[in-house]
Formats: sequence, C-alpha cells, structure tokens
Amino acid sequence: MEICTMTSTREVVTTVTLRRLMTSAAMIALALGPLGCRMGHAPAAAIAPLPTGVSPRDYEYLRHRALLIPVANITLSHIPDTFNDARDGKRVHRAVDILAPKGTPVLSTDVGYVLKLRMGGSGGITIYAVDPDERFVYYYAHLDRYRKGLAEGQRLQKGDTIGYVGTSGNAPRDTPHLHFQVSRMPPNQHWWEGVAVDPLPLFSPETIAQ
Repeated sequence: MEICTMTSTREVVTTVTLRRLMTSAAMIALALGPLGCRMGHAPAAAIAPLPTGVSPRDYEYLRHRALLIPVANITLSHIPDTFNDARDGKRVHRAVDILAPKGTPVLSTDVGYVLKLRMGGSGGITIYAVDPDERFVYYYAHLDRYRKGLAEGQRLQKGDTIGYVGTSGNAPRDTPHLHFQVSRMPPNQHWWEGVAVDPLPLFSPETIAQ
C-alpha cells in the first residue's frame, strides 16, 4: 500500500493514496451496477459536440476562464471521465466525480459568487456558484461541510476554500468524492435546469496544494 504525504505551512497530512480510493470506487460501482455515482471509467477518446443551448461563443468564454481543478492536491490524471456514464438506466451523469480523502478542501473553480447553498436530496450538502457574468453555474455536491462563514451572495476568488470533500447525499459512504458539474445558466434563470458542459477538457493543469 502506498502512502501519499503532503506538507503545508500549517500541517502535515498523511492520506491513503488515491489509487486505493479509486479501486474502492470501482468495486462499489460493480456492486451497484447502473445505480448511484459510478467512477473509475476510462477517459473518453474525444470531446463530444456541444449540447443544444451552449453556443461556440459560450464554450470559448468558458475555455478562457481556465477553470481550476476544484479539489486541493488533485491533478488531471486523477480525474476519471464519468461525464457520459449512465445513471439508474434513465439519465446520464453529466458531471465528473473527483475522488479525494474526506475533509480535503474543495476550491472555487472560478472567480464569481455563491448563488445558493442547499442541503438534502441526492446531492447532500451542495453549493451553486456562478461566474461574474452569471453565464455558467458551478455545482459542488456530496460535501462533508461548508467552509465556516460561507454564505449566499459571498464573492469568491479562484482557489478559495468553500467546503470539504465528503459523502453526503447518495454518495457511497466509503468513497468520498466531489461531484462537480458546470452548466449554462438558462434564459429563465432557473439555475438548477441548465445545460451541462463537460468540465474535464476545460480544467487548467494547475493544482492547488493544501
């Protein structure tokens, strides 16, 4: 078993390697079949065409925002492509699952502000945030808890800690991860109904260590 040790100016945190977590996730996926959050699938060979409701101009705007990987200490190679995975036989995931030890800081992927804080349902403890132009909604789910003092309307800088990785909602209890989704804000401003965009090709390679 490998151990990954990361050092910050505040503390030394020893965590079980992500490889062990991903192995655990794969075993759970086999047990659940098409139900729940499935992880550990091979990356897609190509980026899918833009969905209806997201224009090339929208996508270019989003690409230039250079979204930060929203979990501390995670690199692109540790994020499986689960955007098009099936869920309960009737829907598609339309998000990515980022595995990390419980309590790992969840980071603001972009500049913007907190739109809504919600608790309950399949997402558990969640955050909806938006970019400065309110064109895109960033959804963070299955959190363990919010950062102390986080509130709706609060301004965010890229890389701000907004919460912590957990297993709330319908996440497997032994597989902590962040369910992260990016969606286009619809014209009616129903932020929970936006058209999802695969965030994996849009992440900046930068990693924040904490």
